[in-house]
Amino acid sequence: MATDVTKGSEQDASLLVVWQQGDQSAGERLFDRHADAVARFFENKVRRGAEDLTQATFLRVLEGRDRIREGGSFRAFMLGVARNVLREHIRELVRGERIDPEVDSMADLDPGPSSVMGERQEHQLMLEGLRHICIEDQMLLELFYWEGLRTHEVAEVLGISSSAARRRLAKARARLDAMMAQIAASPELLNRTLRDLESWVAEVRKQLGARPGEPAR
Repeated sequence: MATDVTKGSEQDASLLVVWQQGDQSAGERLFDRHADAVARFFENKVRRGAEDLTQATFLRVLEGRDRIREGGSFRAFMLGVARNVLREHIRELVRGERIDPEVDSMADLDPGPSSVMGERQEHQLMLEGLRHICIEDQMLLELFYWEGLRTHEVAEVLGISSSAARRRLAKARARLDAMMAQIAASPELLNRTLRDLESWVAEVRKQLGARPGEPAR
């Protein structure tokens, strides 16, 4: 029996074919299914303007719908576009200064607390930890843990091989753990957060919102 993720991918593929043939309502359904995922992508990275960046992503996807290859993941394609939109936004944010997404963090480039307010201390530690690791690591982990993308879909978003994505995921998780250890208010808070990280991720994802029709993890 197909998993919910597989069923969601098959539904996306069917809608995409019809949309590319000119049925605008199919495109609207695709956007509606993935709107919250795109919003989540921006919300813990930028402290203001997430809605504008989400709209810019939808416009780019609309313009590039005929480039989405058959058999590819629409969700991965859309989040790949969101990644490009974010990188352009960051270049505007630093006004010509050189940045390295594999070194610089959103906390460096856009100082201040996350715009996402965690309901528990564990949520807050995780969210701040993500903002303090490099941008590429943050994107990688949020795609995998928040959005439930499979390794090959993460690879598609980042434009790398599946084996490279697996290696980078392991390294990114280690760096997140190390960053949370640096900023945690107490060893007890750190241990609670590390011990049940996936549960905290699921709770924050629920707090940010997932529409009933959206593919679940």
